[in-house]
Amino acid sequence: MRVLNPISRAALTIGAAAALTMGLATSSAQAATGTFFYTRADNGLETTLNVPTPNGQCIPVSGGARDAHNDTDTDATMYTNSNCTVFAGFVGSRNFESFSSPFPAFVKFG
Repeated sequence: MRVLNPISRAALTIGAAAALTMGLATSSAQAATGTFFYTRADNGLETTLNVPTPNGQCIPVSGGARDAHNDTDTDATMYTNSNCTVFAGFVGSRNFESFSSPFPAFVKFG
């Protein structure tokens, strides 16, 4: 196994930190713009989410979404849990999707 000298290790560490920082800055700087609206599963009312919203943020969809209209410039992924880890569906940019129970209650753009 080859051992890196202290200068090589420092350069690798600095490079990795810079790449991570640039990646985080890019993703947090971008935001979905346009209109995202959905038909609530609980009462059938059409509701609009506040956009622009930062990409990667898990946003509540009050009442759950029976239908979703993504008229933003960014794809949206729908989830059933507040950690945005249980996938419920995908709504591409400028597209429409219908969902069944369990209805998605959260959305993440980007």
